[in-house]
Amino acid sequence: MPQQQSSTVPRLSSSKIWRINPVKFATHHLGVTPWRKQAEILNAIARHNHVAVRSCNGSGKTFTAAVATLWWLMIHDDAIVVTTAPTKRQVTNLLWREIRNLHQRNIEVIGGRIFKTRLEFSPKRYAIGFSTNTGDKFQGFHSPNILVIVDEAAAVLETVYDAISGCLTTKHSKLLMIGNPTTLAGTFYDAFHKNRDLYKTIRISAFDTPAFTGEIPTGETVPTGLITPEWVQRIKRQRGEQSAEYFYRVLGDYPVKAVDTLISLYDIERATKQEFPDEPNEKPVMGLDIARYGDNHSVAVVRKGKTVTWLEAFPKCDLMETAGRATRIIRQFGVKHAFIDEVGMGSGVLDRIREIDEVQAYGVNGGNKPNDPKLHFNKRAQMFDHLKEVFEHGNISIPDDPELISQVASLNYRYTSAGALRLEGKEVMRNNGRPSPDKADALALAFTDPPSRPPFLMYIPP
Repeated sequence: MPQQQSSTVPRLSSSKIWRINPVKFATHHLGVTPWRKQAEILNAIARHNHVAVRSCNGSGKTFTAAVATLWWLMIHDDAIVVTTAPTKRQVTNLLWREIRNLHQRNIEVIGGRIFKTRLEFSPKRYAIGFSTNTGDKFQGFHSPNILVIVDEAAAVLETVYDAISGCLTTKHSKLLMIGNPTTLAGTFYDAFHKNRDLYKTIRISAFDTPAFTGEIPTGETVPTGLITPEWVQRIKRQRGEQSAEYFYRVLGDYPVKAVDTLISLYDIERATKQEFPDEPNEKPVMGLDIARYGDNHSVAVVRKGKTVTWLEAFPKCDLMETAGRATRIIRQFGVKHAFIDEVGMGSGVLDRIREIDEVQAYGVNGGNKPNDPKLHFNKRAQMFDHLKEVFEHGNISIPDDPELISQVASLNYRYTSAGALRLEGKEVMRNNGRPSPDKADALALAFTDPPSRPPFLMYIPP
Protein backbone atom coordinates (compact mmCIF):
# COMPACT_ATOMS: atom_id res chain seq x y z
CA MET A 1 0.00 0.00 0.00
CA PRO A 2 1.24 3.52 -0.70
CA GLN A 3 2.33 5.60 2.27
CA GLN A 4 0.80 8.79 0.89
CA GLN A 5 -1.34 9.48 -2.10
CA SER A 6 -2.93 12.42 -3.88
CA SER A 7 -4.80 12.87 -7.11
CA THR A 8 -2.84 16.04 -7.80
CA VAL A 9 -0.72 15.78 -10.95
CA PRO A 10 1.57 18.84 -11.17
CA ARG A 11 2.11 20.51 -14.50
CA LEU A 12 5.38 22.38 -14.29
CA SER A 13 6.82 21.34 -17.64
CA SER A 14 5.41 24.40 -19.38
CA SER A 15 7.47 26.72 -17.21
CA LYS A 16 10.98 27.06 -18.62
CA ILE A 17 12.36 28.53 -15.39
CA TRP A 18 11.87 25.25 -13.51
CA ARG A 19 13.52 23.28 -16.28
CA ILE A 20 16.72 25.29 -16.34
CA ASN A 21 16.87 26.25 -12.66
CA PRO A 22 16.36 23.30 -10.28
CA VAL A 23 17.60 25.43 -7.38
CA LYS A 24 14.67 27.82 -7.78
CA PHE A 25 12.40 24.81 -8.15
CA ALA A 26 13.67 23.43 -4.80
CA THR A 27 13.18 26.75 -3.05
CA HIS A 28 9.79 27.61 -4.56
CA HIS A 29 8.09 24.19 -4.67
CA LEU A 30 9.83 22.12 -1.98
CA GLY A 31 10.59 24.82 0.56
CA VAL A 32 14.29 23.96 0.82
CA THR A 33 17.32 26.16 0.14
CA PRO A 34 20.26 24.20 -1.24
CA TRP A 35 23.64 25.40 -0.04
CA ARG A 36 26.43 26.19 -2.50
CA LYS A 37 27.68 22.70 -3.38
CA GLN A 38 24.18 21.25 -3.46
CA ALA A 39 23.19 24.02 -5.87
CA GLU A 40 26.26 23.24 -7.98
CA ILE A 41 25.17 19.60 -8.30
CA LEU A 42 21.59 20.49 -9.24
CA ASN A 43 22.68 23.03 -11.83
CA ALA A 44 25.17 20.53 -13.26
CA ILE A 45 22.40 17.97 -13.78
CA ALA A 46 20.33 20.58 -15.61
CA ARG A 47 23.19 21.49 -17.94
CA HIS A 48 25.08 18.23 -18.47
CA ASN A 49 24.12 14.66 -19.38
CA HIS A 50 26.74 12.99 -17.18
CA VAL A 51 27.61 14.24 -13.69
CA ALA A 52 29.95 12.63 -11.17
CA VAL A 53 30.26 13.86 -7.58
CA ARG A 54 33.00 12.64 -5.24
CA SER A 55 32.35 13.70 -1.70
CA CYS A 56 33.26 13.52 1.95
CA ASN A 57 30.94 11.88 4.45
CA GLY A 58 27.87 13.82 5.54
CA SER A 59 27.86 16.36 2.72
CA GLY A 60 24.14 16.26 1.96
CA LYS A 61 24.73 14.71 -1.47
CA THR A 62 21.99 12.10 -0.99
CA PHE A 63 19.46 14.80 -0.09
CA THR A 64 20.47 16.62 -3.27
CA ALA A 65 19.78 13.47 -5.29
CA ALA A 66 16.30 13.31 -3.73
CA VAL A 67 15.62 16.89 -4.81
CA ALA A 68 16.87 16.04 -8.30
CA THR A 69 14.48 13.06 -8.47
CA LEU A 70 11.42 15.21 -7.74
CA TRP A 71 12.58 18.03 -10.00
CA TRP A 72 13.05 15.66 -12.97
CA LEU A 73 9.58 14.14 -12.63
CA MET A 74 7.85 17.46 -12.13
CA ILE A 75 9.31 19.18 -15.19
CA HIS A 76 8.36 16.37 -17.60
CA ASP A 77 5.08 14.74 -18.56
CA ASP A 78 6.91 11.60 -19.72
CA ALA A 79 9.94 10.74 -17.56
CA ILE A 80 11.59 8.02 -15.49
CA VAL A 81 14.05 8.24 -12.61
CA VAL A 82 15.91 5.05 -11.71
CA THR A 83 17.96 5.07 -8.51
CA THR A 84 20.33 2.35 -7.37
CA ALA A 85 22.99 1.66 -4.75
CA PRO A 86 25.04 -1.38 -3.70
CA THR A 87 22.71 -2.42 -0.85
CA LYS A 88 18.99 -2.40 -0.13
CA ARG A 89 19.60 -0.38 3.04
CA GLN A 90 21.31 2.38 1.08
CA VAL A 91 18.38 2.58 -1.33
CA THR A 92 15.51 2.32 1.15
CA ASN A 93 16.87 4.05 4.25
CA LEU A 94 19.01 6.75 2.70
CA LEU A 95 17.97 8.15 -0.69
CA TRP A 96 14.34 7.03 -0.63
CA ARG A 97 13.89 8.14 2.95
CA GLU A 98 14.82 11.64 1.76
CA ILE A 99 12.41 11.35 -1.16
CA ARG A 100 9.57 10.17 1.09
CA ASN A 101 10.21 12.99 3.58
CA LEU A 102 10.17 15.64 0.86
CA HIS A 103 7.01 14.17 -0.62
CA GLN A 104 5.25 14.10 2.74
CA ARG A 105 6.10 17.74 3.44
CA ASN A 106 4.96 18.83 -0.05
CA ILE A 107 2.30 16.32 -0.98
CA GLU A 108 -0.15 18.90 -2.33
CA VAL A 109 2.49 20.26 -4.68
CA ILE A 110 4.07 16.97 -5.75
CA GLY A 111 1.06 14.66 -5.82
CA GLY A 112 1.28 11.16 -7.20
CA ARG A 113 1.39 7.95 -5.19
CA ILE A 114 4.46 7.09 -3.17
CA PHE A 115 5.55 3.68 -1.94
CA LYS A 116 8.70 2.62 -0.10
CA THR A 117 10.91 2.86 -3.19
CA ARG A 118 8.55 4.07 -5.91
CA LEU A 119 6.83 7.34 -6.76
CA GLU A 120 4.24 7.06 -9.49
CA PHE A 121 2.23 9.58 -11.51
CA SER A 122 1.47 7.41 -14.53
CA PRO A 123 2.90 4.35 -16.32
CA LYS A 124 5.20 6.69 -18.25
CA ARG A 125 6.07 8.99 -15.37
CA TYR A 126 7.58 7.51 -12.23
CA ALA A 127 10.68 6.99 -10.07
CA ILE A 128 11.89 3.64 -8.77
CA GLY A 129 14.74 2.51 -6.55
CA PHE A 130 16.45 -0.85 -6.13
CA SER A 131 19.77 -2.44 -5.25
CA THR A 132 21.35 -4.99 -7.54
CA ASN A 133 24.56 -6.86 -8.24
CA THR A 134 23.59 -7.71 -11.82
CA GLY A 135 22.45 -5.67 -14.78
CA ASP A 136 19.19 -7.58 -15.26
CA LYS A 137 17.03 -5.12 -13.32
CA PHE A 138 17.89 -2.29 -15.71
CA GLN A 139 16.33 -4.02 -18.69
CA GLY A 140 13.19 -2.34 -20.00
CA PHE A 141 13.74 1.19 -18.65
CA HIS A 142 13.38 3.44 -21.67
CA SER A 143 12.04 6.96 -21.83
CA PRO A 144 12.76 10.13 -23.81
CA ASN A 145 13.60 11.67 -20.43
CA ILE A 146 15.41 9.23 -18.15
CA LEU A 147 17.57 10.11 -15.16
CA VAL A 148 19.67 7.37 -13.54
CA ILE A 149 21.06 8.11 -10.06
CA VAL A 150 23.81 5.90 -8.65
CA ASP A 151 24.40 6.39 -4.92
CA GLU A 152 27.61 5.11 -3.28
CA ALA A 153 28.85 4.86 -6.84
CA ALA A 154 32.36 3.58 -6.07
CA ALA A 155 30.96 0.27 -4.79
CA VAL A 156 28.65 -0.48 -7.72
CA LEU A 157 29.78 -3.37 -9.92
CA GLU A 158 30.97 -2.73 -13.44
CA THR A 159 28.36 -5.15 -14.82
CA VAL A 160 25.69 -2.81 -13.43
CA TYR A 161 27.29 0.21 -15.11
CA ASP A 162 27.32 -1.70 -18.40
CA ALA A 163 23.57 -2.24 -18.06
CA ILE A 164 22.98 1.40 -17.10
CA SER A 165 24.68 2.57 -20.28
CA GLY A 166 22.06 0.63 -22.24
CA CYS A 167 19.34 2.83 -20.71
CA LEU A 168 21.01 6.12 -21.59
CA THR A 169 20.36 6.08 -25.30
CA THR A 170 18.17 9.16 -25.79
CA LYS A 171 19.25 12.76 -26.29
CA HIS A 172 17.89 13.87 -22.91
CA SER A 173 19.02 10.91 -20.82
CA LYS A 174 21.12 11.78 -17.78
CA LEU A 175 23.37 10.01 -15.29
CA LEU A 176 24.26 11.21 -11.80
CA MET A 177 26.91 9.28 -9.85
CA ILE A 178 27.58 10.27 -6.23
CA GLY A 179 29.76 8.70 -3.58
CA ASN A 180 32.92 8.61 -1.52
CA PRO A 181 36.08 8.17 -3.62
CA THR A 182 37.12 4.90 -1.99
CA THR A 183 38.40 2.88 -4.95
CA LEU A 184 41.05 3.61 -7.56
CA ALA A 185 39.41 1.78 -10.45
CA GLY A 186 36.07 1.44 -12.22
CA THR A 187 33.52 3.70 -13.90
CA PHE A 188 33.26 6.13 -10.99
CA TYR A 189 37.04 6.56 -10.73
CA ASP A 190 37.40 6.84 -14.50
CA ALA A 191 34.88 9.70 -14.57
CA PHE A 192 37.45 11.85 -12.75
CA HIS A 193 40.44 10.58 -14.69
CA LYS A 194 40.61 9.02 -18.16
CA ASN A 195 36.93 9.84 -18.94
CA ARG A 196 36.83 13.27 -17.33
CA ASP A 197 36.10 14.92 -20.69
CA LEU A 198 32.76 13.04 -20.74
CA TYR A 199 31.58 14.14 -17.28
CA LYS A 200 30.89 17.27 -15.34
CA THR A 201 32.81 16.46 -12.17
CA ILE A 202 32.33 17.96 -8.71
CA ARG A 203 34.25 17.43 -5.50
CA ILE A 204 32.89 18.20 -2.02
CA SER A 205 35.30 18.49 0.89
CA ALA A 206 34.22 18.75 4.50
CA PHE A 207 35.57 22.28 4.35
CA ASP A 208 33.02 23.13 1.63
CA THR A 209 30.07 22.30 3.91
CA PRO A 210 27.99 24.80 5.96
CA ALA A 211 29.69 24.02 9.30
CA PHE A 212 32.93 25.38 7.84
CA THR A 213 31.72 27.97 5.31
CA GLY A 214 29.14 29.65 7.55
CA GLU A 215 26.40 29.46 4.91
CA ILE A 216 23.77 28.71 7.58
CA PRO A 217 21.97 31.95 8.54
CA THR A 218 22.69 33.44 11.95
CA GLY A 219 20.71 31.78 14.72
CA GLU A 220 20.22 28.52 12.82
CA THR A 221 22.17 25.30 13.26
CA VAL A 222 23.86 23.01 10.75
CA PRO A 223 21.21 20.66 9.28
CA THR A 224 21.04 17.24 10.91
CA GLY A 225 23.28 14.68 9.23
CA LEU A 226 25.88 17.08 7.85
CA ILE A 227 29.53 16.72 8.77
CA THR A 228 30.76 18.66 11.82
CA PRO A 229 34.17 20.07 12.82
CA GLU A 230 34.22 17.75 15.83
CA TRP A 231 33.88 14.68 13.61
CA VAL A 232 36.65 15.92 11.29
CA GLN A 233 38.98 16.43 14.25
CA ARG A 234 38.23 12.94 15.54
CA ILE A 235 39.16 11.34 12.19
CA LYS A 236 42.28 13.49 12.05
CA ARG A 237 43.41 12.36 15.51
CA GLN A 238 42.50 8.70 15.05
CA ARG A 239 43.71 8.14 11.49
CA GLY A 240 46.00 11.04 10.60
CA GLU A 241 45.84 13.52 7.72
CA GLN A 242 47.73 11.19 5.37
CA SER A 243 45.42 8.22 5.90
CA ALA A 244 43.12 6.91 3.20
CA GLU A 245 40.14 7.50 5.49
CA TYR A 246 40.99 11.18 5.93
CA PHE A 247 41.30 11.63 2.17
CA TYR A 248 37.95 10.14 1.19
CA ARG A 249 35.90 10.76 4.34
CA VAL A 250 37.04 14.35 5.00
CA LEU A 251 38.63 15.74 1.84
CA GLY A 252 36.35 13.97 -0.62
CA ASP A 253 39.42 13.02 -2.59
CA TYR A 254 41.10 9.89 -3.80
CA PRO A 255 43.69 8.60 -1.35
CA VAL A 256 47.29 8.33 -2.48
CA LYS A 257 46.93 4.69 -1.52
CA ALA A 258 43.67 2.92 -0.81
CA VAL A 259 43.53 0.69 2.25
CA ASP A 260 43.95 -2.59 0.37
CA THR A 261 45.98 -1.54 -2.69
CA LEU A 262 49.61 -2.50 -3.18
CA ILE A 263 51.17 0.51 -4.90
CA SER A 264 50.41 4.11 -3.94
CA LEU A 265 48.93 6.56 -6.41
CA TYR A 266 51.54 9.10 -5.29
CA ASP A 267 54.39 6.81 -6.36
CA ILE A 268 52.66 6.02 -9.65
CA GLU A 269 52.01 9.66 -10.55
CA ARG A 270 55.59 10.54 -9.57
CA ALA A 271 56.75 7.90 -12.06
CA THR A 272 54.85 9.66 -14.87
CA LYS A 273 56.93 12.79 -14.27
CA GLN A 274 60.29 11.06 -13.77
CA GLU A 275 62.99 11.46 -16.41
CA PHE A 276 66.26 9.54 -16.43
CA PRO A 277 69.28 10.03 -18.67
CA ASP A 278 69.80 7.51 -21.43
CA GLU A 279 71.60 4.42 -20.19
CA PRO A 280 73.59 3.17 -23.23
CA ASN A 281 74.80 0.04 -21.50
CA GLU A 282 71.28 -1.11 -20.62
CA LYS A 283 69.72 -3.68 -22.92
CA PRO A 284 66.02 -3.23 -23.80
CA VAL A 285 63.67 -5.58 -21.96
CA MET A 286 60.12 -6.46 -22.99
CA GLY A 287 57.21 -7.71 -20.91
CA LEU A 288 54.43 -9.40 -22.88
CA ASP A 289 51.05 -10.22 -21.33
CA ILE A 290 48.95 -12.48 -23.54
CA ALA A 291 45.16 -12.04 -23.79
CA ARG A 292 43.09 -14.97 -22.55
CA TYR A 293 39.51 -13.69 -22.71
CA GLY A 294 37.48 -12.02 -25.43
CA ASP A 295 37.60 -8.43 -24.16
CA ASN A 296 41.20 -8.53 -22.99
CA HIS A 297 44.18 -7.17 -24.88
CA SER A 298 47.67 -8.51 -25.29
CA VAL A 299 50.08 -5.84 -24.08
CA ALA A 300 53.76 -5.29 -24.75
CA VAL A 301 55.87 -3.00 -22.55
CA VAL A 302 59.45 -2.19 -23.47
CA ARG A 303 61.86 -0.56 -21.06
CA LYS A 304 65.46 0.52 -21.26
CA GLY A 305 66.92 0.75 -17.78
CA LYS A 306 64.41 2.59 -15.59
CA THR A 307 62.38 4.11 -18.45
CA VAL A 308 59.41 2.60 -20.23
CA THR A 309 60.02 3.49 -23.86
CA TRP A 310 57.05 1.72 -25.46
CA LEU A 311 53.60 0.49 -24.46
CA GLU A 312 51.33 -1.16 -27.00
CA ALA A 313 48.01 -2.97 -26.55
CA PHE A 314 46.43 -5.06 -29.29
CA PRO A 315 43.21 -7.12 -29.35
CA LYS A 316 43.18 -10.84 -28.78
CA CYS A 317 44.23 -12.60 -32.01
CA ASP A 318 45.52 -16.01 -33.01
CA LEU A 319 48.86 -17.39 -31.89
CA MET A 320 50.83 -16.59 -35.05
CA GLU A 321 49.59 -13.02 -35.33
CA THR A 322 50.34 -12.38 -31.65
CA ALA A 323 53.82 -13.83 -32.12
CA GLY A 324 54.28 -11.71 -35.26
CA ARG A 325 53.30 -8.49 -33.45
CA ALA A 326 55.68 -9.31 -30.60
CA THR A 327 58.48 -10.10 -33.05
CA ARG A 328 58.01 -6.74 -34.77
CA ILE A 329 58.32 -4.91 -31.44
CA ILE A 330 61.39 -6.95 -30.46
CA ARG A 331 63.17 -6.04 -33.68
CA GLN A 332 61.96 -2.43 -33.72
CA PHE A 333 63.45 -1.69 -30.30
CA GLY A 334 66.33 -4.14 -30.26
CA VAL A 335 64.91 -6.09 -27.32
CA LYS A 336 67.45 -8.49 -25.82
CA HIS A 337 65.34 -10.06 -23.05
CA ALA A 338 61.62 -10.86 -23.27
CA PHE A 339 59.51 -12.01 -20.32
CA ILE A 340 56.35 -13.64 -21.64
CA ASP A 341 53.21 -14.76 -19.84
CA GLU A 342 53.26 -18.43 -20.81
CA VAL A 343 49.83 -19.43 -19.49
CA GLY A 344 47.43 -20.68 -22.18
CA MET A 345 48.20 -19.38 -25.66
CA GLY A 346 51.28 -17.65 -24.26
CA SER A 347 53.23 -20.91 -24.33
CA GLY A 348 52.90 -21.06 -28.11
CA VAL A 349 53.99 -17.43 -28.47
CA LEU A 350 56.95 -18.14 -26.19
CA ASP A 351 58.05 -21.11 -28.31
CA ARG A 352 57.89 -19.02 -31.48
CA ILE A 353 59.87 -16.13 -30.03
CA ARG A 354 62.53 -18.50 -28.70
CA GLU A 355 63.33 -19.22 -32.35
CA ILE A 356 64.57 -15.65 -32.78
CA ASP A 357 68.35 -15.59 -32.39
CA GLU A 358 68.71 -11.99 -31.20
CA VAL A 359 66.48 -12.25 -28.09
CA GLN A 360 66.40 -14.43 -24.99
CA ALA A 361 62.84 -15.33 -24.05
CA TYR A 362 61.72 -16.38 -20.57
CA GLY A 363 58.39 -17.95 -19.70
CA VAL A 364 56.49 -16.64 -16.69
CA ASN A 365 53.63 -18.47 -14.99
CA GLY A 366 52.26 -16.28 -12.24
CA GLY A 367 50.64 -19.25 -10.54
CA ASN A 368 53.92 -21.04 -9.94
CA LYS A 369 55.66 -21.22 -6.57
CA PRO A 370 57.62 -18.12 -5.50
CA ASN A 371 61.23 -18.04 -4.39
CA ASP A 372 60.11 -17.78 -0.76
CA PRO A 373 56.59 -19.11 0.02
CA LYS A 374 56.78 -17.46 3.44
CA LEU A 375 56.78 -14.05 1.77
CA HIS A 376 54.64 -14.53 -1.33
CA PHE A 377 51.68 -16.70 -2.24
CA ASN A 378 52.87 -17.23 -5.84
CA LYS A 379 55.19 -15.83 -8.52
CA ARG A 380 52.70 -13.12 -9.47
CA ALA A 381 52.65 -11.75 -5.92
CA GLN A 382 56.45 -11.86 -5.85
CA MET A 383 56.72 -10.08 -9.19
CA PHE A 384 54.38 -7.24 -8.16
CA ASP A 385 56.00 -6.90 -4.76
CA HIS A 386 59.25 -6.27 -6.62
CA LEU A 387 57.47 -3.71 -8.84
CA LYS A 388 56.14 -2.01 -5.70
CA GLU A 389 59.73 -1.54 -4.45
CA VAL A 390 60.75 -0.11 -7.82
CA PHE A 391 57.96 2.49 -7.55
CA GLU A 392 58.68 3.28 -3.88
CA HIS A 393 62.36 3.91 -4.60
CA GLY A 394 61.55 6.14 -7.57
CA ASN A 395 63.43 3.90 -9.99
CA ILE A 396 60.85 3.92 -12.77
CA SER A 397 59.49 6.25 -15.44
CA ILE A 398 56.18 5.34 -17.11
CA PRO A 399 53.95 7.01 -19.72
CA ASP A 400 51.02 9.11 -18.52
CA ASP A 401 48.54 6.46 -19.61
CA PRO A 402 45.29 6.68 -17.57
CA GLU A 403 44.48 3.00 -18.03
CA LEU A 404 47.93 1.90 -16.91
CA ILE A 405 47.82 4.22 -13.90
CA SER A 406 44.37 2.96 -12.89
CA GLN A 407 45.38 -0.69 -13.20
CA VAL A 408 48.57 -0.33 -11.16
CA ALA A 409 46.83 1.80 -8.51
CA SER A 410 44.00 -0.70 -8.07
CA LEU A 411 46.00 -3.87 -7.40
CA ASN A 412 44.31 -5.25 -4.30
CA TYR A 413 46.10 -7.56 -1.92
CA ARG A 414 45.75 -9.39 1.36
CA TYR A 415 47.88 -11.68 3.50
CA THR A 416 47.28 -15.38 3.93
CA SER A 417 47.06 -16.91 7.41
CA ALA A 418 50.73 -17.82 7.03
CA GLY A 419 51.66 -14.17 6.33
CA ALA A 420 52.31 -14.48 2.59
CA LEU A 421 51.35 -11.63 0.26
CA ARG A 422 48.53 -12.58 -2.13
CA LEU A 423 47.12 -10.42 -4.93
CA GLU A 424 43.45 -10.38 -5.84
CA GLY A 425 42.87 -13.07 -8.46
CA LYS A 426 41.89 -12.24 -12.04
CA GLU A 427 38.89 -14.55 -11.72
CA VAL A 428 37.61 -12.44 -8.82
CA MET A 429 38.19 -9.25 -10.80
CA ARG A 430 36.34 -10.63 -13.80
CA ASN A 431 33.41 -11.81 -11.67
CA ASN A 432 33.16 -8.27 -10.24
CA GLY A 433 33.01 -6.84 -13.74
CA ARG A 434 36.51 -5.32 -13.59
CA PRO A 435 38.83 -5.70 -16.57
CA SER A 436 41.99 -7.75 -16.40
CA PRO A 437 45.03 -5.59 -15.52
CA ASP A 438 46.78 -6.38 -18.81
CA LYS A 439 48.97 -3.26 -18.88
CA ALA A 440 49.97 -3.61 -15.23
CA ASP A 441 50.92 -7.25 -15.81
CA ALA A 442 53.05 -6.38 -18.84
CA LEU A 443 54.76 -3.64 -16.83
CA ALA A 444 55.59 -6.05 -14.00
CA LEU A 445 56.97 -8.52 -16.53
CA ALA A 446 59.14 -5.81 -18.12
CA PHE A 447 60.67 -4.92 -14.75
CA THR A 448 61.67 -8.46 -14.03
CA ASP A 449 65.48 -8.33 -14.11
CA PRO A 450 67.12 -10.52 -16.78
CA PRO A 451 68.83 -13.46 -15.09
CA SER A 452 72.42 -14.57 -15.48
CA ARG A 453 71.26 -18.14 -16.06
CA PRO A 454 69.84 -20.12 -19.02
CA PRO A 455 66.73 -18.43 -20.53
CA PHE A 456 64.50 -21.48 -20.12
CA LEU A 457 64.41 -20.96 -16.34
CA MET A 458 62.11 -18.35 -14.81
CA TYR A 459 63.83 -15.96 -12.45
CA ILE A 460 62.51 -13.10 -10.30
CA PRO A 461 64.82 -11.17 -7.95
CA PRO A 462 64.39 -12.23 -4.29
